[in-house]
Amino acid sequence: MKTYHYPIRRALALLWALLILLALAGCGPGASAPSESGGGSAAAVVPPPAETRSPSGTAAQPRSSELPPEMPAPETERPAEDESWKLLLVNADHPLPEDFRVELKALRNGHHVDVRVYPELQQMFDDARAQGIYPYINESFRTGERQQAIMDKYIARYEAQGMSRAAAEGKARELVALPGTSEHQLGLALDIIAEYDADSTATWNWLRDNCAKYGFILRYPADKVDVTGISYEPWHFRYVGVEAAKEIMERGICLEEYLGQ
Repeated sequence: MKTYHYPIRRALALLWALLILLALAGCGPGASAPSESGGGSAAAVVPPPAETRSPSGTAAQPRSSELPPEMPAPETERPAEDESWKLLLVNADHPLPEDFRVELKALRNGHHVDVRVYPELQQMFDDARAQGIYPYINESFRTGERQQAIMDKYIARYEAQGMSRAAAEGKARELVALPGTSEHQLGLALDIIAEYDADSTATWNWLRDNCAKYGFILRYPADKVDVTGISYEPWHFRYVGVEAAKEIMERGICLEEYLGQ
């Protein structure tokens, strides 16, 4: 018996074509696309969050992703600066503290001062020169070793004049402080004379009248020798700060009296 394969093949081809047409029709407009997770069910339509919708129902513009500007941190009260260094008393009865340290500023011709004093010192000298006064620093910061060398020089000078050792030492102490008791070791004291080896009287007078504006005082006045224990030194000026300097110079007192010592 003969087998007719051709009609069967033709029928199968028509059925396969029909299935393809149906599949293509299912992917047309309006059909649901497969979800990204690979499932066959249609993806649900999720409305935008309420906060992204405008009152009219239309989608609102997306909010900026920028953070609001940071508010400045509230100012905190700064601790008061310790200004006790300005009024540190150093004399025969109040020696330099053993732990004393100072940061120095180098000046021209090899002199040094406490770095905190430099701005006022420079301004004082600038203003003096603008008025025809030319101050010159003759002595500034000294080490303990240099202070002792100066003391020894004066003792030797008085001994050469016929004084006994004890008398020479006593006389020298009227002009030179013992090491550890000299203001020059603070970096706050200066011996100032006139520049160009001129008569220093005009320079000392100008400094006496104006030094307080820059925080300096005439440290050893002629009428305070019994208080300071040091002979009158019109060339010796000491930094104490503007406030204290003005009161000391206006009242005509010395540092010991200002401090109640």
